[in-house]
Amino acid sequence: MVKIQKIQLPKFSEELELLDFRVDIANNVLVKYYEEGIQAGFPSPALDYKEKRISLDSKYLSKPNSTFLIRAKGMSMAPTLQPNDLLVVYAHVELTDNKIGILSLNNSEFTVKRFDKTNNKLIADNPEFSNIPLEEDDTLSCLGVVAHLVREL
Repeated sequence: MVKIQKIQLPKFSEELELLDFRVDIANNVLVKYYEEGIQAGFPSPALDYKEKRISLDSKYLSKPNSTFLIRAKGMSMAPTLQPNDLLVVYAHVELTDNKIGILSLNNSEFTVKRFDKTNNKLIADNPEFSNIPLEEDDTLSCLGVVAHLVREL
């Protein structure tokens, strides 16, 4: 007989807020997109003729079953991440060196930190916060990797 064990995921720390979203891929909204970018100086009048159309859903939310939207709430990752930044998190992307992940150490609350594989620690980009050393017997759970952020100005 197979014994089934119920696993309880760690909660989110005060630094994170999981947001619910639904993606309807069939109804993508296309917006104007200027692939060449924009100069910070005097704009070129020719840019009016180089517009394309892009679906933000298909570009950033193309795998809705493994994509999360999470709002940053704390200051430990400042200046990289600011409170109220909307984080687009991909569960299908592998956590590699120097990536920012939504992480739980030894089944503690999920937090957002930069993974330093070389030095075996979790980095808080804000120097006012302590980094977290990783020991050989620690268990690191990764909900996903921060792939994009949306910040209101």
